[in-house]
Amino acid sequence: MRKINFIFILFFLICATGVYFSLDFKKDYSEISIEDLHTLAQNDDAEAQFILGSYYQYGVKVEEDLKESKKWYLKSAKNGNTDAMVNLGYLYGYGVGTEEDLIKAYEWNLKAAKNGNATGMFNVGKKYEMGIGVPKDQEQAKYWLEKASEKGHSV
Repeated sequence: MRKINFIFILFFLICATGVYFSLDFKKDYSEISIEDLHTLAQNDDAEAQFILGSYYQYGVKVEEDLKESKKWYLKSAKNGNTDAMVNLGYLYGYGVGTEEDLIKAYEWNLKAAKNGNATGMFNVGKKYEMGIGVPKDQEQAKYWLEKASEKGHSV
């Protein structure tokens, strides 16, 4: 009987450990103070960097500062955050907080698209469709818009 109890307890612990490690414990950045976000961002936390970029872009919890926004988006993008890449494409595409540069806007969206970001794929498709920052190319437009659609982006 003791052996059966021991086996049952061991089996339960193994299962519980597996469930615990399969859970995704993500930080809730919405409750983190600006000071703590800065600390995380300075330690290369790409999500914290992205959030700081957004906060500075829109003046959330901080004074609006588009140069600071761009700085944090660049750091986040360099750390692999594809949403930051898309936002950099927006900043360059519309000259928000930086000199307008349609080629850089295209390049940032393409980088996001190649890394699986559906919005980046959509934006690249539209840029090819309309010839913004790249020559018009309906085949490339169709390719990227279909990829965006496959990823769930409305086209």
